[in-house]
Amino acid sequence: MAEKRPSYIVGISGGSGSGKTYISEKLIGECQKGIACLISQDSFYKDLSHLSFDERGSHNFDEPSSIDFELFIQVVRTLVEGKSVKIPIYDFSQHIRSSGFQRIKPKPVVILDGTLLFTHPKLIDLINLKVFIDTPDEVRLSRRIRRDVGERGRTFDSIMEQYSNSVRPMFDKHIAPSIKYADIVIDLHKNKNKSIALIKNEIDKNLN
Repeated sequence: MAEKRPSYIVGISGGSGSGKTYISEKLIGECQKGIACLISQDSFYKDLSHLSFDERGSHNFDEPSSIDFELFIQVVRTLVEGKSVKIPIYDFSQHIRSSGFQRIKPKPVVILDGTLLFTHPKLIDLINLKVFIDTPDEVRLSRRIRRDVGERGRTFDSIMEQYSNSVRPMFDKHIAPSIKYADIVIDLHKNKNKSIALIKNEIDKNLN
């Protein structure tokens, strides 16, 4: 019997609203059914239930310290070892972890999606293919507004305040510099299909 190969880890990073989830979900669809799974960095925000609601709302979620990287890295390592994991479920309207969790089984391809993937050395070392999506600021902001109002129950004013106070400054400080770790840099505005095909080709080469 052939030896079971470790999971191939693909990291999709870039600023908030850059198109990470779009690319990640497209790649899941392009891969042979059942061979890939998707894990979002957003699931690993630290639980803030010990703070008041107002304190949670003013928390800087775009700083690397807001992510439970210890748990995130443990989950990725466990998947690489071929074992199932439990993924936390984060409640974005209340800024706390829900009591439930999502169970993920190991797959040949594990896609990670997150703004801060390339800011932690131990996580960088676990990622086989690092992809950075380079998207103009105005496009990212527009997408973030649509997402947070429609999916996360946020108000326009709270989104703009957070963007000015933390999202944009933290992008400049942490996320933009992390592009140097990328194996592939793509611009979805130029050719979405070509970008997806390029990443898929790299995945296929490492599965064959």
